[in-house]
Amino acid sequence: MVVGIPRLHSMSEAPRRPPLRVAPDPPPAPTFASVYREHAAFVRRSVRHLDVPDAAADDVLHDVFLIVHRRLADFDARTSMRAWLFGIARRVAMHHRRGRLRRSRREQAAPVPAATPCPEHVAASREAARWVEGFLAGLDPSQRAVFMLCEIEGLAAPEVAAATGTKLNTVYSRLRLARRRFERAVDEREKESR
Repeated sequence: MVVGIPRLHSMSEAPRRPPLRVAPDPPPAPTFASVYREHAAFVRRSVRHLDVPDAAADDVLHDVFLIVHRRLADFDARTSMRAWLFGIARRVAMHHRRGRLRRSRREQAAPVPAATPCPEHVAASREAARWVEGFLAGLDPSQRAVFMLCEIEGLAAPEVAAATGTKLNTVYSRLRLARRRFERAVDEREKESR
């Protein structure tokens, strides 16, 4: 035997190469209908576990699937569909809880409605409103506008001057005259009611 000479292989003895592997086709992109059908129950359970009350769970589920419908083409198949859906559900539930908290704060800050007034107070208020309307109808139109804007609507005299296109001193003068007439009318009404 001769040492140092490599032995040549015959064709039948040639080393075999592994067969070429063809990459499998990627799975088809999920459709919205299939995602909803397969995962809606999971999303609903998830939002319930994320402290969304039963009464709002369907609304939050709807909001989650609106986002899924909009972003399904962006789904990265490297993560599971459930993980992706849970991430969306978690954010939507968080926004829902924040909104619920803001509504609760606004409701607590809102004034409590007063008890229903008694009929005598309602009648007296209506009578007083009619009397004020009668007084206003008797004023000169320029005084009426100034009196209404300042005394009833709460505007400042410079705002009234700007709104009516009248000089500021004229506004003050008309307001002073209307107030005097109002005070005299109130005094007369009180004397009549005694």
